[in-house]
Amino acid sequence: MIVVALIVFFCLQAFVLFCCLAAGNDPGSQEISDQEQMEYIQMWMEHKKRKA
Repeated sequence: MIVVALIVFFCLQAFVLFCCLAAGNDPGSQEISDQEQMEYIQMWMEHKKRKA
């Protein structure tokens, strides 16, 4: 019984992993993510300059 539960658990984990990998390979979402990261870095640098 425990073996079956472990197999089901790892199959579900593999499914989630593959879904995440597929979502991360989308060029459009990657571009949006890159843009958001650049905006965050710019905001952080401005905030850091104000403190200094």
